[in-house]
Amino acid sequence: MLISDLLFLVPTFAVLAIFMVLRWLRKSRPRRVAEAKLPSNAILVDGSNVMYWGQEPSSLVVLRVLRNLEEKGYTPIVFFDANVGYVLDDHYYNEAKIAWLIGVPARHVCVVDKGVVADQGILSFATDYNLRVVTNDKYRDWRVKFPHADKKGVLVGGTWRDGAVIWRGSL
Repeated sequence: MLISDLLFLVPTFAVLAIFMVLRWLRKSRPRRVAEAKLPSNAILVDGSNVMYWGQEPSSLVVLRVLRNLEEKGYTPIVFFDANVGYVLDDHYYNEAKIAWLIGVPARHVCVVDKGVVADQGILSFATDYNLRVVTNDKYRDWRVKFPHADKKGVLVGGTWRDGAVIWRGSL
């Protein structure tokens, strides 16, 4: 009886081992937000900032802001702090999980690594690709290093009120 119990557990452990190896491989690969070419209508979104545009952090607010941008003809590229999953839930969210939640392709999402300052990644990416940034953050601490953020119209702010996106300034 004991041997038959052990034979039953072998496939379970094999599947678990395969799952763990695949997870390790996925985490060890460098993540890329943009492939070789960004869409000409790309706009960068500070997802960790936008999720606070409502009363409390919400993926729904991010989702609605993204849909509004798409309706206006933009393709959003969204950056999040490493703790986004812990803010919205009780565990880590990778690009695939948050992309599914907010309805964008995973290749258009970046969850920065733990210990990495998301603001630096956002501004570096925006500078490299000459993108506007949807955020209420003024990035004052980063403007010397990233003068792109100081240009008029680069930072686009907004709010979430009564179920609608209200933009500050023009898109």
